[in-house]
Amino acid sequence: MRSLSLNSLLLFVGLLLSISAVSAAPPSPPPAEGHSDSVVDTTESSQSKEATIDLDATSFASQVTNGKGIWWVKHFSPYCIHCKAVAPIWSKLSNDLAAEAAAADFHFANVDCIANGDLCDAHDVTGYPTFILYQDGKMVEKYPSTGARTYDGLKDYTLKHMKKDTVGSTEGTTESVAATTDSQTTEKVEGSESAMALAEGESATSKENANVEKLEASTTSIPNPNGISVPLTFSSFTKLVTSTRESYFIKFYVPWCGHCKALEPAWLELAHQMQGKLNIAEVNCDEESRLCKDARLRGYPSLMYFVGTERVEYDGLRGVGDLVAFANKALSARVRSVDATEFEEFEKKEEVIFLYFYDENTAKEDFDALDRFALPLIGHAPLFTTTSSILASRFRVTTFPRLVAISDGRPSYYTALSPKDMRDHLKVLAWMKTVWLPILPELSAANSHEIMQGRTVVLGILDKSKEEEFELSKKEMKAAALEWIDRRVGEEKAERQNQRELKEMKIEEANDKGDEKALKEAQNMHIVLSPRKEVGFAWVDGLFWERWLQKTYGIDVRASGQRVIINDEDNKAYWDQTIDGQPIVPTSRQVILDTLRTVIDNRNKIKPKSTTSKFVNLVNAIKQADAGYAFALVSFGIGITLVIAWYWKGRIRRFSRNVSNGSHSIIPSSVGGGKFD
Repeated sequence: MRSLSLNSLLLFVGLLLSISAVSAAPPSPPPAEGHSDSVVDTTESSQSKEATIDLDATSFASQVTNGKGIWWVKHFSPYCIHCKAVAPIWSKLSNDLAAEAAAADFHFANVDCIANGDLCDAHDVTGYPTFILYQDGKMVEKYPSTGARTYDGLKDYTLKHMKKDTVGSTEGTTESVAATTDSQTTEKVEGSESAMALAEGESATSKENANVEKLEASTTSIPNPNGISVPLTFSSFTKLVTSTRESYFIKFYVPWCGHCKALEPAWLELAHQMQGKLNIAEVNCDEESRLCKDARLRGYPSLMYFVGTERVEYDGLRGVGDLVAFANKALSARVRSVDATEFEEFEKKEEVIFLYFYDENTAKEDFDALDRFALPLIGHAPLFTTTSSILASRFRVTTFPRLVAISDGRPSYYTALSPKDMRDHLKVLAWMKTVWLPILPELSAANSHEIMQGRTVVLGILDKSKEEEFELSKKEMKAAALEWIDRRVGEEKAERQNQRELKEMKIEEANDKGDEKALKEAQNMHIVLSPRKEVGFAWVDGLFWERWLQKTYGIDVRASGQRVIINDEDNKAYWDQTIDGQPIVPTSRQVILDTLRTVIDNRNKIKPKSTTSKFVNLVNAIKQADAGYAFALVSFGIGITLVIAWYWKGRIRRFSRNVSNGSHSIIPSSVGGGKFD
């Protein structure tokens, strides 16, 4: 064998180091925080002065919808950095014009869209802050998205829409806040005038910073105004993404990655379709290695949706339609309030719903914790809040707050022993992950690991082109899943009851005998249920995943029709036949349940098939042997070693004979035309 050249060896070592650097990058600190130097109180609570009215759904209906006069309403989120920046300006404006506003029956008001999501939805609020003008119960117009959010810009608009007899009297009385705005520095630039001022004052020495501020000014009101994917650096990522509450869908890539190149056309089309809706961006990890290290990427390309420092990774299919569908779901991801009627409508469309019950005593800290779940739930299940007594009665909720997952009308309850448990983000999210799968989910690239790992899965391989048969199969599989769940619940309930009765019997026996030691032991008995491997149900599109299904399970839905397999991913085993040797079909729940019970009770009663190679099967068979495992494994290793030694011994003998006959090469003469260096 010809030895590797030095260059080839170095290239090989370099590739190994590159792969290990990406896959084994250590945990890094959270993304860099912004550098806000604002000296004014920009919180929403500080702006609630006498001249500004805070509205909820009830007061909005009574004072605005069914009231008279002119109302200029700011719809905001308490987490939005743009809202915080404009808060002191809005407060000062309403106070400065209080007298004129009162004379003109003109009112300044605020609506918190986090607390009143349905109200903001009804008025088509798609970004924060949104200023809407109402008169005599009707919406007149929205403040232009390109309008300046400076004191003078908002003041000019206000005076223009006040009654004419008050406009003249206010022109010479309202003081300018130019001096005030000079003393205020905020992290984000609101409007083109502020952007230009900051660019002139702070960014003269940095071309990159000037470009960033220009981008901020153009995207403050309208996301992705040009329909493009914006390249980000470490600096611009910090300023535009992690230091704001803007939404960004970001691609992390390297130019030499084949998958990254294949994704590029779909990513550009996504940016085009999301124009005016969602910011699309990209990071070149060859140039921004520090940023990509901080992002803790698992590979290239990595797609992540950010809202400030909160993020969720997209790991679904990468077609344009899939990306657009995810982007639209992400845009609508927020906690909303529902009543019983609205919940019933959502229940018809959603397979799993999280419902958060609260009352007037629920603390602000509980709502703050709740808002953090909107992002991780994207693509899984919606989260609603409610105070409905009808829903509380239906799901037997008597203590508040209470978090419930509803799947096919069946509730699962999060157990909180204290208020701290309800506010523990990681603990609540871990519970959500255990219940957010539907009863019969569709297997996809995004959820395959979650569905298949650690459980026995009844997988229906279905043909969507045969609509009637497809719907019948899904119906039967779902019925089988529900029946299996009921059966398991019944078994656990019976086992728990048997253990309780056994405990009571031992306590009685100990009391009758006066045996204090036995009594103490009986009283300390714990109810421990027998371990049961989790069973799940799912279906997969047999046409879309045709190649994978043929390679893994040898099933072609076109040729054999719809089938069911019972898969044990942990042991790389599956069953595709009943105990009678017939195929498992998805149109019979009884056949599915009987076969599943047989497999669970005695996995070898029906011979399993394997998804691995014969060599791996042999190793697994040795590992699963009950006796002599260590001896068998060692013997197997020795046997393989002897076979290899015998093979190379023969090769070396033949090579020696060839050398003695004057032949110097073991490479066939056909390689390189018989010529070599």
